[in-house]
Amino acid sequence: MKRLLCFSLFCKTVPSTRSPRPHDAALLFSVLPYSASAAAFSTGKHMFIAQYLVDSCGFDQKKATEASKHLKGIQSRQQPDSVLAFLKSYGFDDASVKRLVHCSPKCLLLDVEKTLAPKFRAFEDLGFSPSDIVHLARSNPFTTRIKHERSVPRIKFWQDLLGSKDALMKLFKSNNWVLGYSIKKRIQPNLELLRECGVDGQKLNFILRFHPMFISQKIDTLKSLISRVEDLGVPRTSGMFHCTLCALFMVHPNKFKMLMELFQSFGWSQGDVVAAFQKYPAMAGRSLKNLQRKMEFLINEAGCASSYIATHPVLLTLSLERRLIPRHQILATLKSRGHCERDYKVTTYMMSSEDKFIEKYVIVYKDSVWVHLVPKPNKELGWQIALVYQED
Repeated sequence: MKRLLCFSLFCKTVPSTRSPRPHDAALLFSVLPYSASAAAFSTGKHMFIAQYLVDSCGFDQKKATEASKHLKGIQSRQQPDSVLAFLKSYGFDDASVKRLVHCSPKCLLLDVEKTLAPKFRAFEDLGFSPSDIVHLARSNPFTTRIKHERSVPRIKFWQDLLGSKDALMKLFKSNNWVLGYSIKKRIQPNLELLRECGVDGQKLNFILRFHPMFISQKIDTLKSLISRVEDLGVPRTSGMFHCTLCALFMVHPNKFKMLMELFQSFGWSQGDVVAAFQKYPAMAGRSLKNLQRKMEFLINEAGCASSYIATHPVLLTLSLERRLIPRHQILATLKSRGHCERDYKVTTYMMSSEDKFIEKYVIVYKDSVWVHLVPKPNKELGWQIALVYQED
């Protein structure tokens, strides 16, 4: 339609009394871009790039086609070959190259001499070894997309904040967007707010050690989180204020509400729930069904009081099938046969290491209770040994 309109306007501007003839249109259309031929050229170029990604980076055809859409500027193999050769010279293996290109396909458009080489030299000036740089780029592909004038100050900031290069590498491994956050607009305002709340020194170090991405959330989100903690009755002056912040940070408000209702159904107070999460924030990652099954087992089978579990929430972080049930059955069997008359606390035998538990509750009674001990090769199944009861 656009070409017909252009042709109509063209005819009106031509000083002629005759009607336009077919060859006039053909002449005009030969001058105007022809979408079909352009599309064919574009498709051919995409096919070349996609095949290059398959042959040189190990992509499957689908991912190669998707990535090729971001690489329209590549006309030949020379440009991407130079990037891949440079990466290989720093020790990138095929898997690392594939991950980097998959996450940041535009890195193949970078100029090695003007962009990549200066960037990697700047990383080396920070004390990073070639293997560190590979780890950095593999876990945080964003580093290849921003200029080193921006990335280096951010890396240095995080390294100074965390206190060591090892902690920095661990952070990069767990979050592949950490260098994308603005220090001035996002990180520093959060740090200032936390310090206003009394969260500094060792308290801040606790957060940075276990939840470093805590300080990368939006400032309004952090303010809301602080309000939620205060609404639970934990003041900023409390020594557990920062722990409660971390506990709530790990769970969505709606899920926390359901967790609160679940534990209250077992007789816990709101204070009990908050205290439990302060001690073991990892509880927030467990499913409601999983926690309910553990509560029911500990109360109904193991004979624990609900209040005891509230003060020892670590029990809820243990595997039900691989630790809670098997160890309870061992102790129940020993008691039924007149052994272990002492009333051991649940946490005593549940929290013992595998070796200590077997030594104290199994090996000692192997002649009177167990027929033999059968080694099991796969510790992931929960036990190093299978226990066979002595028949009466």
